[in-house]
Amino acid sequence: MTAWMLGVRRVLGLTACLCAIASGFAVSATGATPSGPSATAFPSSQSIPADGGLPAGGATGVRLETARGEREGAWIVARDGRSLAATVERGSLGPVGVELAWGHFVRVGTRLVPDALLPWDGESRAFEQSNQPLYVRVLVPRGTEPGTYAGRVVVTVDDRAIAVPLSVRVLAPTLPEQALPTSFHVSAATYLAAVARVHGLRTHAERQATHASLYRFLAEYGLSPSSWAFGEPRNAGGYTGASRWWLDSATVMREAAAPSFPSMRIPISSNRTSAANRVAGLDPGRPEAWCDYLKAVRGFWEQQGWLGRLPFLYAHDEPDLAGQRLVARQSKVLHACWPGGRTLMTGNPSPGGTNRFLSDGRDGDDVDIWAVLSRRYYGQFTVPSETRSRERELATTIRRVKRAASVWSYTYSAVAGTPSFSADEPLSNPRMFFLWNALEGIQGVLYGQGTTSYGARDPLVSLARGGDFVLLYPGAKRPIPSARLEQIRDGLEDWLLFDLVRRKHGAGEVRAILGGAGLFSASRREVTLACTMGCKLKSATKFSWPLWSRDASAAARIESARAVALRRAG
Repeated sequence: MTAWMLGVRRVLGLTACLCAIASGFAVSATGATPSGPSATAFPSSQSIPADGGLPAGGATGVRLETARGEREGAWIVARDGRSLAATVERGSLGPVGVELAWGHFVRVGTRLVPDALLPWDGESRAFEQSNQPLYVRVLVPRGTEPGTYAGRVVVTVDDRAIAVPLSVRVLAPTLPEQALPTSFHVSAATYLAAVARVHGLRTHAERQATHASLYRFLAEYGLSPSSWAFGEPRNAGGYTGASRWWLDSATVMREAAAPSFPSMRIPISSNRTSAANRVAGLDPGRPEAWCDYLKAVRGFWEQQGWLGRLPFLYAHDEPDLAGQRLVARQSKVLHACWPGGRTLMTGNPSPGGTNRFLSDGRDGDDVDIWAVLSRRYYGQFTVPSETRSRERELATTIRRVKRAASVWSYTYSAVAGTPSFSADEPLSNPRMFFLWNALEGIQGVLYGQGTTSYGARDPLVSLARGGDFVLLYPGAKRPIPSARLEQIRDGLEDWLLFDLVRRKHGAGEVRAILGGAGLFSASRREVTLACTMGCKLKSATKFSWPLWSRDASAAARIESARAVALRRAG
């Protein structure tokens, strides 16, 4: 048991057993690795080292528990071989789909990480490292009857065939079709450039098909794009046609938005965009000139049936007080000219009330969505000379605006203290970020770091800046998911599962499950916060936040919490 969990037990009196993992990935006492060719199964959020001993918690088979309409995964790690092949023997899997992917190692700083999940038909390939992982992805259709479905993955290491049992227990809950709203920064231009550089794109037809495949892939993984790229209007008249595909914003937008995105960003640039690159040439600082454009875009979206997908405007990033007054003007114009449109702003409602004008219910200029940085969600440390605790001062104001507005979260890894999506963090961190969103009932996620910001290097060889800006890789026919992106999608499904629990049993039950599994310092009654001083628990960050699992045990704890949630949601 980790030291922080001992502290949590003392503070909260947690008594749940944290070693019995209901998913079937049995926890071993050590990270001992068998000698000779072997194949060991691990939960999908387990970090896999390139060499050396494997983590504790490996198993001889994959046993998954899922809701209907869910996708789950697991690692199988082969060792002590030169070549690896795999075959799925379906047995009694019935309607359950199974896909395999090859864990391709990418250099991140000084480490090699199996982050690129290459499409793989199971044909023999050479080991890249002494620990060679393959990824098993299971797809459960929404109409699947509850029950246990079984097959196996036969892994051949050199000439030795090793049968890895695969059991999928489908429980009664069905995940809702309406996904958690998101907005992820995507640059289709950089993606196309990377595909051309790595795989080659010879014709405009290939470029257009690659552009469309990117947006289909984003929808499949639950990532609503922050940009529509070649589908964004080129002038204030709205969408237009053209003989050259990259100028035909109407056709390209139909292709890009044809998949079902739960949220769609209204195409107006933010303050971060240079004047030369603004969508339709519109100045984000002059919203009073937007109305005709907004009406034209809304009319096009209405024709396509997209207005029910939560259209939102994100035209100012992390504004100061003067910028927030501009956001109020933007909101007023949006609400007048796009009925049903929502304004999103990155920032907190002020504890002192300085930006109360954004949530006072007057003048039609309120913010509809507050996107709050995760580590600024609760508060911060309190110095001994202060008589009033600051550990929850932000959460108090957030709770106030939740009565009339939505609250989203966002994250980045520039400052340690909360989980993010970097490739040099534990693989469980992206999943933990979404589980924290489930813990607090947060209603959407924004990610502005980037998903396709490759730079000049080949991303399939190495990633810069910890990999924060690359969540998918350029593929010859379609994008290649990162292992982190699989965790993001699984985290989005976790949120839906815990939302079912919340609706049926209340927020206390969600806290009890996640706290009882040792994922967060939480009990049925409350989330207990940690910071450098003045919080109930101690941590190394000045921002108050729950203690959270980030060591090698986190993956098994996630599976344990999910198993309980599946039963409570049924």
